[in-house]
Amino acid sequence: MLDKAKSVSWGIKKDKRLDIKVGIHHGDVVIGVIGYHKPQFSLIGDTVNTTSRHCSTGEPGDITLSAIAYQMLKRFSHSSFTKKQK
Repeated sequence: MLDKAKSVSWGIKKDKRLDIKVGIHHGDVVIGVIGYHKPQFSLIGDTVNTTSRHCSTGEPGDITLSAIAYQMLKRFSHSSFTKKQK
């Protein structure tokens, strides 16, 4: 996603770049179609809220992991992580 976002230009002159933030958390979610007049597929629950908070506090172009997600991913030798400075 980050690589693709770097290649996207937009605006009248196509001179604006797309900056995205990614947040990752691990846990259970509730999924389903919510709404009567305008039904939409949605994910809800604490996991979704926690992921959103990690995403919103991250920097554009970075992936922010929760402690739980970090514990799940750190065992892969090809992964490298940097602790966020407060």
